[in-house]
Amino acid sequence: MKFDFDKAVNTLSRNKVLTKTAQLGLLSRLDRAGFKLSTAKPLLKKAEELDVLGTLEASSDKVLPLLATVIDLAPGLLPLAGPALNTPPIVLFATGFASLAAAFAVITVIPDNTVSDVALQTALVIPLATIIPAVTLIGGGVLSKISK
Repeated sequence: MKFDFDKAVNTLSRNKVLTKTAQLGLLSRLDRAGFKLSTAKPLLKKAEELDVLGTLEASSDKVLPLLATVIDLAPGLLPLAGPALNTPPIVLFATGFASLAAAFAVITVIPDNTVSDVALQTALVIPLATIIPAVTLIGGGVLSKISK
């Protein structure tokens, strides 16, 4: 599957992703936090040194379809970005640690006597111990930088 640049641009345009991003104040918050295009210059130089674009091109059959999916999902996820940016970082940190505690509780409380019990443990522990903590802890870190 090849990445269709024209389709991606049309999707962004049709769903007014950049307009919604501006309306939610995401760009102004990044600007207030000191993130500017010039701030990205060292990062872009490092990416060039590490041949990130070459790596991306080599794995484009795997990565670019994911990018197309992200672009398709962006309009639906943007309304969540506004409230998420107004959440205090401490709430996100607490949620991440609570999720880890819940994962530990699942492993402790649910016995692993049957295949269905192990399947239930796995189904609950994977999001509780990996996805939710990663998203909330990284999000809290980013928000603490942006909200300064």
